[in-house]
Amino acid sequence: MAETGYEMLDEEADDYGDVLQLCKEEIMNKAFRSDEAAYEFYRRFGKCFGFGIRKGDSEKDKSGRVICRRFFCNRAGLRQHLHYDRLDRQRGHRPETRTNCEAKLSVYLDVVSGIWRVRKIVLDHNHDLTPAYMVHMMTNFREISCSAKAQISSMQAHGVPMSKILGYMAGQAGGYSLMGFTKKDAYNYINKAKRAKIIDGDANTAVVYLEEKAGADPMSMARYNLTKDNMLTNMFWADGGSRVDYQYFGDVLAFDSTYKKNKCQRPLVIFSGVNNHKQTTIFGFVGVR
Repeated sequence: MAETGYEMLDEEADDYGDVLQLCKEEIMNKAFRSDEAAYEFYRRFGKCFGFGIRKGDSEKDKSGRVICRRFFCNRAGLRQHLHYDRLDRQRGHRPETRTNCEAKLSVYLDVVSGIWRVRKIVLDHNHDLTPAYMVHMMTNFREISCSAKAQISSMQAHGVPMSKILGYMAGQAGGYSLMGFTKKDAYNYINKAKRAKIIDGDANTAVVYLEEKAGADPMSMARYNLTKDNMLTNMFWADGGSRVDYQYFGDVLAFDSTYKKNKCQRPLVIFSGVNNHKQTTIFGFVGVR
């Protein structure tokens, strides 16, 4: 139970009420069930006022329990000079976004009550704040809603290209800037969903995929070997187009096994040749153990 004079916050960030009306003294009287609740409060506070936030340092007691947390404006600090002084740098520097802003929220754990209280709040920023109509496009606040994810997945499952999906959703929202997420966010979501499907089973997924391709295209083929423990060892595959190219341009066959820097440290052998236009033509691939 919170002590008298403190206002307990134990709701989700969306239920914190109108933080726009809070003054410094009122924030100092806030109390939270956890440091994550304090972070969500400051995140909503930043969203309402037009600045992003990031987690800062923390302190622990002798037992290793976190007893202090600091959350900063995302423009706090400055880029380290060592990044500017590198002589071997080949790319230009990204635009400087940090301005050494000192706005922050510091909270500590009251070990007696188990409640997190505000130790310090700095409200002043040394930079312009993001307008309200653009806040949803800041990195801190961009997110793909559940309904948008379902729409993307459904349209992708029916073969609609990603560019068409985003164009359609932008039309629904009234523009790309009003979708609440960027094109890159959408592509990242799709890639993450695909990776989730093959986790701990990428070899089996590859076999099933190639067998399905072979079933759809009579000219395609896939061959593989398994160990006694049913572990995939070697795999060869070639689609119909590659086999036709081999019939016409297979007089000279080259193979390249230099692709060894993948996650599993397995070489990928590529069989290739040259067509009548002196263009490289792929005849097939082999993954070996």
